[in-house]
Amino acid sequence: MAREGVAEAGIETGRHREAIAELLRLTAAHPLRERPHGLLMRALHRDGRSAEALELYTALRRRMVDELAMEPSSDLRDLHQRLLRGGGPAAAPPARPAPASAPGRPVPRQLPHTPRRFVGRERELVRLDSCLRTAEPLALIVGPAGVGKSALALNWAHRVADRFPDGQLFLDMRGFDNAEPMTPEEALPLLLQGLGCAPRDIPLGAGAQTALYRTLLADRRVLVVLDDVADASYVRRLLPASAGSLTLVTSRDRLSGLVTLDGAYRVSCDVLDGAAALELISGAVGAEAVAADPEAAARLVELCDRLPLALCVAGSWIGDRPGSIRAYVRDLADRGRLARLHVEGEESVAVRAALDLSYGALPDDARHAFRSLGVLPGTGRSVPAAAAAAGTDEHRLADLLRLAQRVHLLRDVEHGRPAWHDLVHEYARDRTTAEDTPEERARAVTRVLDHYLQSVVDAAATAGLYVMRNRPPAVEGSLPRKFADAEEAYAWLDAEWDDLAAAIGHAAEHGPARYVWWLVDALQDLFHHRRPLSDWMRLAGLAREVAARDGDLVGQASMCLSLGSARWRNGDLRGALAEYEEAEELARSAGWAYGEAGSLQGKGVTLKLLGELRRALPCYDRALALYRTLDNVKNVEIMLINTASLNLALGRLDEAEKAALAALDLIGDTVHHNRAMALVNLALVRQRQARYEEATAALRTCFLVSRDSGSAYTEAVALEALGRVHADAGRDERALLAYEDALAVSRRVENRNCQVDSLVGLAAVKLRAGRAEETAGHLDDAFEIAERTGHRAGLVEVLLTRADLARAQARPAEALDHLERAERLAADGTPLALPRIHLTTALTLMDPGSGPRGAGDDPLARARAAAERAAELAGESGQRLLHARAAQALAQLHEAGGDSGAAHEAGAAAAGLYAALDPRPSSDGHRPPLRHRHRELPPDAESRLTLYLTEHFDA
Repeated sequence: MAREGVAEAGIETGRHREAIAELLRLTAAHPLRERPHGLLMRALHRDGRSAEALELYTALRRRMVDELAMEPSSDLRDLHQRLLRGGGPAAAPPARPAPASAPGRPVPRQLPHTPRRFVGRERELVRLDSCLRTAEPLALIVGPAGVGKSALALNWAHRVADRFPDGQLFLDMRGFDNAEPMTPEEALPLLLQGLGCAPRDIPLGAGAQTALYRTLLADRRVLVVLDDVADASYVRRLLPASAGSLTLVTSRDRLSGLVTLDGAYRVSCDVLDGAAALELISGAVGAEAVAADPEAAARLVELCDRLPLALCVAGSWIGDRPGSIRAYVRDLADRGRLARLHVEGEESVAVRAALDLSYGALPDDARHAFRSLGVLPGTGRSVPAAAAAAGTDEHRLADLLRLAQRVHLLRDVEHGRPAWHDLVHEYARDRTTAEDTPEERARAVTRVLDHYLQSVVDAAATAGLYVMRNRPPAVEGSLPRKFADAEEAYAWLDAEWDDLAAAIGHAAEHGPARYVWWLVDALQDLFHHRRPLSDWMRLAGLAREVAARDGDLVGQASMCLSLGSARWRNGDLRGALAEYEEAEELARSAGWAYGEAGSLQGKGVTLKLLGELRRALPCYDRALALYRTLDNVKNVEIMLINTASLNLALGRLDEAEKAALAALDLIGDTVHHNRAMALVNLALVRQRQARYEEATAALRTCFLVSRDSGSAYTEAVALEALGRVHADAGRDERALLAYEDALAVSRRVENRNCQVDSLVGLAAVKLRAGRAEETAGHLDDAFEIAERTGHRAGLVEVLLTRADLARAQARPAEALDHLERAERLAADGTPLALPRIHLTTALTLMDPGSGPRGAGDDPLARARAAAERAAELAGESGQRLLHARAAQALAQLHEAGGDSGAAHEAGAAAAGLYAALDPRPSSDGHRPPLRHRHRELPPDAESRLTLYLTEHFDA
């Protein structure tokens, strides 16, 4: 989102305080979107408010766990850990520091190593040096294939790297590779990551990405090398705006538009002169060999057209073989003439003739291994993936590729990732087309795609992330990778990403089509944790198109699910809802029950976040039924817990009770976070039903489970729930103690929603004790946190308690204003609170001074209507204490209106309702004065449990 990109830029340029206000609005609007929360954490930290940044993380984490049963991304977790390790608050930086000096911002050093044999080019180097003196922002190196443009660019870039202290960025733009050229949409996220942006912090739109890129480069001196560019328009979109940076471009095209319209400084790179070409051959075969047969060496230079690539291939083939220069010249002359007859005027003829000789010198197995590199696009490939293509094991493949490296067909085999020039890859592709059958090539492609698919699934499983539904069995010979830990899995994905993306693109165009959506589905959580959102959206959209073209309903549904998750994480809830609805329809048409269940689950969570709880409920119910049919126990547990929570918010206590009990039956006596959460849900249902002893028993068990499972989070929410139970039961001393403990633990685990609820509970208890000043302070603190986190139920309870405070201070008009706001918030988001809102409205209208607000207004009639509505809703939902209090208020209102019969009837109903409560709280609201004194909690869980069992429960 563009607003996030602007905020990011503000943080990086020292304007973090300006960014905080905007980010507070964004996090409130998108309570489960990671990126604005991460940006707000960074901004708060830089403003010296690290504690608030840590609290923000914990609130987001808990919402994600509760709503989606997922953890935040590794980037956000890493940021959280860095803030934890940072100790005290960071000092605010100067108003506009140079972005490169921002703490924790890496300086990119992305230049590949300088070519080992680099000769000549003095004139070109002098021209490039002059562009530095004149501070040119854009320089071009242009020339034919194989002429050494990239070698020149890298040699010069390393020479002048110290002139760009803020870093050097490098991208292979694949302009003339047989893979698709790299577009700005693909390049910008890579450049932003190079500048230190975490994948989750990169905005989705290309416009926002460009703005962020240019902002991050403002006031910096960075060298940006764009190698192998084909399209001038791509360069324009990747140009920094700052005068201190330089963009260096290499291309086979002359890019005249950039020179004419953009003032680019162009350096033409042609073949080597004769002396430099001889120097290059001498370095490869030895000066003595050249001196022994200077005529043959000179002839070799001319046959290679003085092209550096052809000369290097020839030199590697010749090596130190005695007399081999003349023999090589004889063979090359024959092949060169034949090639020219077939490809008149092609600038790479000399290269191809040299490659023919090198390829012909390989044994058959090595030729097959080399040819197999041509079945998929790319400028490099890992040894395991190459071994899958060749249909052999890794060690054997590495040995064979070393033979190809010795004759300069490949490089960097020893580093585990053979690489090659694009002309060499084109040659490998031509050789496999000519020598291998279509069936053999198709099998090789399938083995490589399956290598990537199975390895991605293994990486996700090792990292504890989403594992694709219905993983297909591994293809024989695909050699999938295994990983020791999450760090190794993530490192593999980062190293293989370019090849993975190229393989997906190749499969999209040439097949097999199923691997396109299989790979995108398998990558789903890895996209979230390791790649910019734009990569996810782009490839999932491509995969959906391919599945539709192939008539694959399951593939289409899977990609709609994937896009729904991507849009949801981007904060585009309406867009996510549309994707989930389409996925649901497609999955149902395909008879894919798991996909339908996942679609309904995503749809329900999205509707809940949109405040449409009633629409969310049937989605939860249907998803739960499908997961049960599929015997997917883990998802059934999660859906039951979520269903209990949703029904509770809707005021459907009977249904919430059924779901909580069903979850507990399924989970059993295990020591697990899910069991503790189900117990909390059950206790909250019992509290609303005024079944206080049962609620207390559930929470006592919850404390034991929380202790044994190490879940301080459930410890905090259980304490807050216990405060509610004690308060409703008239045990204010214990309620105060429970709320204070809940607040302490929730601050320790940074659960901000629980902090809000605990502060509201403390405020209500202290208000009943006449401590209005403390009440107001707690409510102010709670309101500030709830507004920031988007905790709607918490905001409703703050407004309700503020209304109680206004009533206690004889300000009924202010109380009614708070109640009107609370009712608007609760109508869709938290219907459970509506009976209490209507009851408090009735009581406020009964207060002196509430008087008529306009002609014909009858406060008594309005109060009676509000009390009747409160009694009706409380009775329907099963909130027995509120029902009793509403009936009691109705009796008083009928008495005040002179209807003694109705008053007697309502009073009898209230008495019956109170009598059914056990224990029976005071019906007149009178509570004894508080004698409690605050005490600190011990740090260890065992000591805290002992304290809870002693102080919060009867023996």
